[in-house]
Order: sequence, then structure tokens, then C-alpha cells
Amino acid sequence: MSETEHPGAISLEDGDALGPEAAELIRAWINDEGLASVWIAAYRLKDPNIFGHFLADVARHGARAYASTYDMDEGEALQAIVDGISQQLRDQFSTITTIQDGSLN
Repeated sequence: MSETEHPGAISLEDGDALGPEAAELIRAWINDEGLASVWIAAYRLKDPNIFGHFLADVARHGARAYASTYDMDEGEALQAIVDGISQQLRDQFSTITTIQDGSLN
């Protein structure tokens, strides 16, 4: 696996170093057309319910990031994120193309 950083990668700032116990769970990218590329290390969280908790934490952090970046209310940002998630989950016409199957390593 290559450790080369992509030009569009989010860089950690000084003081944001992760401890040795930290592990990447998701790597997600979006292109100019709004299409996502997502890799998930499901073996790191055995319970999918805990993965749901993780996604909720991501949504809350996203709301704070949008609120501070675009000078908007954090609650409104969170509601917009939740609305987008709900719309996407209800979309029965889209398909997910899997890059690779999950594994335990």
C-alpha cells in the first residue's frame, strides 16, 4: 500500500499528531461531479452499530466545521447534513460499486 499523500488530502496541523493506538477507519474522497470513493476498514469495528455512532460523530464534527467555515448556525448545518444523509439513504435508484470486498486484515 502506498503512503503517498494525494494533493487534495487534508493535512494534520502541528499538535494534531495521532497516538500509536489510532487507526484509520474511513478514507473518503469526492470528485467534481459529486461522486464518492470510499474505503472502510470494517475489521477495526466489529459491531456495525458502533460504526453508526462513528458516523454520527463525523456528522457533528462536520456541522461544526461548516458553521465555523461559512459563518452559519451549527444546528442548521447539522440539520442540513442529516437531511442529506436521509435523502441519500432513501434513494432506491442509486447503486454502490464496491472496489473490494471486506476482510479481517
